[in-house]
Amino acid sequence: MAVNDRIDRLAALSPEQRALFEKLREQSRPAAPRVPPPVRRAAPRDGTGDWPLSFDQERLLRLHRERPDLVSWNVDAGSRIRGALDVPLFLTAFHDIVRRHAAFRTTFPILPAIDGRPVQRVARFVVPAACVLDLSALPAARREPEAHRAIFDHTRQPFDLARGPLLRLALVRLEEREHLFLLTIHHTATDWVTFQVLFQELLQVYEALRDGRACFLPQLPVQFPDYVLWERQHWQGEALEEEAAFWRRQLDGYPLALNLPGRPRPAAQSQRGGLFPVRAGAAVSDRLRALARREGGTMFMAVLAVLGIVLQRFTGEERFLIGSNGANRARPELEAVAGFFLNQIPFAVDLSGEPTFRELLGRARRTALAAYAHQNLPFSKLIEALGAADDGSRNPVVQVILLLLEGESGAEAGDLRFEPVGLFDGNSRWDLMFGLYDFHDAGLTGPLEYNADVFDAPAVGRLLELFYRLLDAVTADPDVRLSALPRLEDVEDEG
Repeated sequence: MAVNDRIDRLAALSPEQRALFEKLREQSRPAAPRVPPPVRRAAPRDGTGDWPLSFDQERLLRLHRERPDLVSWNVDAGSRIRGALDVPLFLTAFHDIVRRHAAFRTTFPILPAIDGRPVQRVARFVVPAACVLDLSALPAARREPEAHRAIFDHTRQPFDLARGPLLRLALVRLEEREHLFLLTIHHTATDWVTFQVLFQELLQVYEALRDGRACFLPQLPVQFPDYVLWERQHWQGEALEEEAAFWRRQLDGYPLALNLPGRPRPAAQSQRGGLFPVRAGAAVSDRLRALARREGGTMFMAVLAVLGIVLQRFTGEERFLIGSNGANRARPELEAVAGFFLNQIPFAVDLSGEPTFRELLGRARRTALAAYAHQNLPFSKLIEALGAADDGSRNPVVQVILLLLEGESGAEAGDLRFEPVGLFDGNSRWDLMFGLYDFHDAGLTGPLEYNADVFDAPAVGRLLELFYRLLDAVTADPDVRLSALPRLEDVEDEG
């Protein structure tokens, strides 16, 4: 029906009919999510004491205790530091940040449970493990391989969650003005925003110590235990049911297990992984970013649409879920607090009806905006709401993850320059995980990690090549229909 026809028909309604129409239209609109109440301080200012776990900490602790040998819940971040680094001051600054945040002073002792639940204990003081290694005396050709071997060993050490500490640092001196810095934290105590907060505060404190001046970081309004108590009070009753009902509607008709072709899936995930580096290039990334903006979307929405086509070619399915991470920090008082806030968000991807890529991007935009508006429901509660299996053979709800962070490919602090270092510990928690950075000076880069129990390297290599070809095709002609876009067979035939 044309817009003018609808206007004419509305104008012809009687006042009573118009009032009924408006009432029905208002009732058909999805309810806006509740604004979460403020998080209040309930624990001591430094967070010390014994506290319940967050809902998602409980799930993660259960998975860890089922398989304590796995190190895939170790989260790492590495940087190459160029410049004159004062190592003792750097370590002092690191200890100051650990004292500042309750999450970094947490353990999970095996104690009588609180109300039938396990306990997390926040100590007043913790000495994090630190490994400082000087390789500058080695021949230049041996330094880098030895440094990466030491860092790999560092990432592969499991944490003792009952005794702690749950974070450790490695600092390798390659030469006078070059170091490799690695920070490893167990996922029960961190997420990607926490790493950003830690690095920002670490550099602020280090620069102040180096310059001989005081550094007064703003006092934290709350600590992670305050959030846990808030979460358990907030996510019950109507607030819980409203969000659960949204997700049941949003994902109705979408499979909660994506059947990716590959080897038979083992009954229990070993989390043995493989990796391909993704390097899409600045030119095609710029074109995709510009297209997304013209359509009122973001780079994430555009990559989500492209990845949807890749998976459709790979599986033959038209409707499925792709997951991503949400910060889950809806309240401003949580923005600078360290802890495991991160949430998994499922995005419903629908390629039915032979859309053009522009139309598919519009679908990705709408589903992403809807998901963002309801992103704070704890993932463990989402699993329960959907009745998803959590049987150990695959991840529940989503098995393919897309992560996308924006920024520049390096950072500076005074006379120091920090450059990201790619790390891979041989594990993959997902069947497929695109961990991408949209560096404005380098384009889409990052790892494509895959489940090595299910996929072999050549199959994932072909999938990545298809991803590159689709990027070129959709940025050259956004109005091309899906049937005219490259297929996996095109890559295989040319291979």
